[in-house]
Amino acid sequence: MLNQDFKVYEETNRKGQTIFRVKRTRLGVILQSFNEDHANKIANSLNLDPWFLDRGQTRADRIAAFDRK
Repeated sequence: MLNQDFKVYEETNRKGQTIFRVKRTRLGVILQSFNEDHANKIANSLNLDPWFLDRGQTRADRIAAFDRK
């Protein structure tokens, strides 16, 4: 299921640097990055799977990742 809830906005921070923020309309800023490509990849992944950033965060997932190393 593809939605268009997550979008990338170009803004400047207090230091005058360009930053790219991934935002969702009701939730506000999800992620900010100095790299536009990275922000676009995250926004596209979140549009495909809204729980993309939460995957792999359980204790069992971390133990399995540690065992693979």
